[in-house]
Amino acid sequence: MCVSIPKFDLFCYVLSFALLFNIMLAVAQESPGKVTGRVVDENSTTLPFVQVTLKSKRDSGTVKAVLADDQGRFAFEITSGKYLIELKMMGYGMIYSKVFDVVGGQTTSLGTIRLNPVATQLANVNIAAALPFVERRADKLIVNLNGLDSGAPIMEVMNQLPGVVVTPDDRISLNGKSVQIYMDGKATTLSAEALAGLLKGISSSAIQKIELIAQPSAKYDAAGNGAIINIIRKRNYKAGLNGNIYAGGGKGTFGKANGGINLNYKGKAYNLLLNLDYNYNKYFYDSYIASSFYSAGIPSDQSISDIKSMRTNSNYTPNLGIDLYLTKRTTLSASVKPGFQNFNRDGVAYINSNREGEPIDQSQFFNLVHIEAANFSSGLRLQHQIDTVGRELTIDLDYYRYGNYNDQENRTFVFNPATDLRSKIAQDRVFDIYAFKMDYSHPFENGYQLEMGLKTSYVNSGNSNFFQDINGQQTDLFSYKELISATYLTYGHTGKAFSYQLGIRGEYTRGQGEQQFETNRFTRTYFQPFPSVHFDYKLAKNHNLSLGLNKRIERPGYESLNPLVRVVSSNNFQQGNPALRPVIAYNADLWYGYKNAFFLGLTYSYSIDDFTSLSIPLNDRITTTLPGNADYADYFTMQAMYGKQVLSSWYTSTNAILSKRSFKGEFNGMPLQSDGIASLSATSYNSLSLSKNFSVMFLFNYRGKSIDRTITNQAFAYLTAGVRQQFLNKRASVQLNFMDVFKSYRNYYQQNSGLVQQVWRNQFETRMVKLNLNYNFGGTIKNARKSDGADDEKKRSTLNEN
Repeated sequence: MCVSIPKFDLFCYVLSFALLFNIMLAVAQESPGKVTGRVVDENSTTLPFVQVTLKSKRDSGTVKAVLADDQGRFAFEITSGKYLIELKMMGYGMIYSKVFDVVGGQTTSLGTIRLNPVATQLANVNIAAALPFVERRADKLIVNLNGLDSGAPIMEVMNQLPGVVVTPDDRISLNGKSVQIYMDGKATTLSAEALAGLLKGISSSAIQKIELIAQPSAKYDAAGNGAIINIIRKRNYKAGLNGNIYAGGGKGTFGKANGGINLNYKGKAYNLLLNLDYNYNKYFYDSYIASSFYSAGIPSDQSISDIKSMRTNSNYTPNLGIDLYLTKRTTLSASVKPGFQNFNRDGVAYINSNREGEPIDQSQFFNLVHIEAANFSSGLRLQHQIDTVGRELTIDLDYYRYGNYNDQENRTFVFNPATDLRSKIAQDRVFDIYAFKMDYSHPFENGYQLEMGLKTSYVNSGNSNFFQDINGQQTDLFSYKELISATYLTYGHTGKAFSYQLGIRGEYTRGQGEQQFETNRFTRTYFQPFPSVHFDYKLAKNHNLSLGLNKRIERPGYESLNPLVRVVSSNNFQQGNPALRPVIAYNADLWYGYKNAFFLGLTYSYSIDDFTSLSIPLNDRITTTLPGNADYADYFTMQAMYGKQVLSSWYTSTNAILSKRSFKGEFNGMPLQSDGIASLSATSYNSLSLSKNFSVMFLFNYRGKSIDRTITNQAFAYLTAGVRQQFLNKRASVQLNFMDVFKSYRNYYQQNSGLVQQVWRNQFETRMVKLNLNYNFGGTIKNARKSDGADDEKKRSTLNEN
């Protein structure tokens, strides 16, 4: 590299001066004008919490957005100019006002504005109008899930979002990057398996919108060298009871089932939310692992494991939340979200060992696994709106506990010489997380906005292995404690043609780990600054250019640090690596957008101490796979995305990514370096409305051959198709999906770790049929009495989004 990347940190100091300068500039601006109004329904009854968006007359660009209060009133403070407003609310038709003038220091009243229920317009509405609506911001894409609430689990809906890919083995990516899942603005801390279970247990009908954040700003946790997908649940806008009930079933080789109910009741002084979700899946998972061992570059022994397993997985994910309106502008929210998972695996591995091509050993390994996992999260949020202009203070207190209790019974039968070995393993993984977070938002006149906040989190992780065989018992313990303290500051401006956001975040990390049996202890303490920059420029009415730069850190997951062994077969183990260092990454995105429908982008990422996977020989035929650090890796992509209602009956979301990754590192004492290969991936989701209430959909996925650090992935493609019928005045729907129609999905790869080279071929149940039914119910209490406070949706208005 011709540039010393770590010097990028000097940008933090320049950024701080820029922030101070712009704050002083904003304060010096002229006195703003004020716009006021009130919203009612078709019966002239107050309509609270309507989304009101102020737009510039020149290019119809969004300037500000708020929610009307509980009396239907709204107000903006803005500089002089010509504007119009857009009003929209779930269940009502969207309308625009006439253009009006704003004069500095004066108030412009728009009077009373009436919204009509969408039910009066059903004769003119096509099913296509309910498909996702994409909103482009400087640092994110926002997808409103109108029309995708068929009751299918949210994991199945993800593939329909721009740039999002979910493989049949539940790996999620955004624009080719790994993702961190947020729920209602809070990061999830689940393992990959537990997270997949959570997303399969949540109905899409419980989700209001999804934010796709390819380059997170300094406001977000710096952890994770990838993108963020923020899933925001629905809350009731109207007084009364609303909700939906859903159920689904499927059949591949084995049966599947899901179901649940979502309830939301909004009263005078509170809003109550209840979700009950259940998901059951039985499936097979087979693996073929060929491990070749090398000495001085010459192959010696080889071990081949052919693993067959039957698995069942059940997830229960209830969720209870309440918003209490303490005052007109103060809301206290509380939530309790337990989760329960049962997992069983019945597997057998047929193992053959060879030396110089001659068989030397044969064995069978029988593996019975039962896992009970339970998680519990609770949170308190105090949200205070200081004024109607948008100043807001939010305080969060959260507690999360996750427990994974794993019991295994193993039997190894060796044919030559004949032996029969039996063992039991009990593996417990428990961790507790405590977090405090405070955020403050302060808009200035002329479109400037300041946000600042702090966060402290503490993690206490405990892990144990209990092993018993004919030779006796052995117990090993590993504990890990981690404290992270952070503070951030962002400052931005939304202009008619040019918008920007500058941010700086600082995080202090202290981690301590201890393994009892090996008497291995370590402590790591470090501080890192994390700057971020986002620019958005409107080249013309329908053309915009955006640039994002940030620095991120990817800390090792708790399981990635855990050295205790997990059994795959008698010849293949997995474990964590306490010596694993965090990854520091520098990222850049440049995007061109046309009409919020077509996007063309270039992205680049440079990672120091990049994570990779390597296999280490324990003896002539046994390996353990664990994470390690490479010297560096860089990742370059060219991307094109198109999502639009092309015709009144045709919606498409199509993406293509050309990517290349290179890396350099040392593994098992051998230097490894790869320049990578250019890899093409493409996804296309299409929905066709054949009538007002009937539609069909197709989802095509292609992944070209790629090199990802030490792993070479083989190409594959698969197709999913489905039909959907709405009835009962569109309150109910039934959807039938055919997953992986041609059974063409593949998970084949080769891993090069120097002294060990492996071929993996994983096959599992991907071709299946799924049926989902969904029914929405509820209504509005007319002439509802005045609420004592602001609703939680005020936080979710575009006022705080860039």
